Amino acid sequence: MTDTADNSPLLRFGNRLRSKMAAGPTYGLFLVSGNATLAEAAAYTGADWAIIDMEAAAMTKVDALHQAQALTGTEAAALIRVPSLDRHQIEYALDLGVAGVMVPKVEQAGDAELAAQSCRYPPDGHRGVNPIRASAYYQGSQQYFRSANREVLCIVQIESREALRNVDKIAQTVGVDMLFIGAGDLAMDLGQPGDPTGPAFDSARQAVLAACEAAGKTAGIFAQSPKLARTYAKEGFRFICVGNEVGFFVQSAASTVNMLRR
Repeated sequence: MTDTADNSPLLRFGNRLRSKMAAGPTYGLFLVSGNATLAEAAAYTGADWAIIDMEAAAMTKVDALHQAQALTGTEAAALIRVPSLDRHQIEYALDLGVAGVMVPKVEQAGDAELAAQSCRYPPDGHRGVNPIRASAYYQGSQQYFRSANREVLCIVQIESREALRNVDKIAQTVGVDMLFIGAGDLAMDLGQPGDPTGPAFDSARQAVLAACEAAGKTAGIFAQSPKLARTYAKEGFRFICVGNEVGFFVQSAASTVNMLRR
């Protein structure tokens, strides 16, 4: 079957997002509702990207597909956080035609290598061949195969003391594009639940930044407030999460109701 969809939005992958990150910080959010309408609405907020969260949210594979479809053709790049470090979950996510995957709880260089190889076709990895939607339903298969290894983003999460001990080797792993600090889990493991501030967290953040700079990789982080997001951007983080759609709904609704009751 010949390629007829070289200009399809399904075949943009991570190039546009990579260009944005090279130019400065990008901002996005997690999608935890599993709702395609809210995913589509998120694309109209000005966000650079949105992560369909299959780790923390109660959503199905079909929910993930519908959200990826809702983000297609918008300014927000679609990514998926897979439930765990699992080759088949990573392959399924990428076959939906998203710009990349985020893999949680990566603690060793071997974990990072498995994540990276699961994102790449041979000879660079061992990703299986089944890109139904990613290939524009077989209309752009060859173009996808030519481009996917260099364009799909492999993002691994740094969320523990163990990950920090191995952060340099994780960053140096071939095929890993980004280290993303899961602020909530890392703060918990550092013994300060709910508090991503203070000397220990500052030191962890700087360790990740230094490892990424030395390896030529991008650094990302979850910011629990706009103030922290601005701080992280100044430090050099280029992929900054500012919340999720359910949290923003609750905050906005609660603020409005509380204002009316005063």
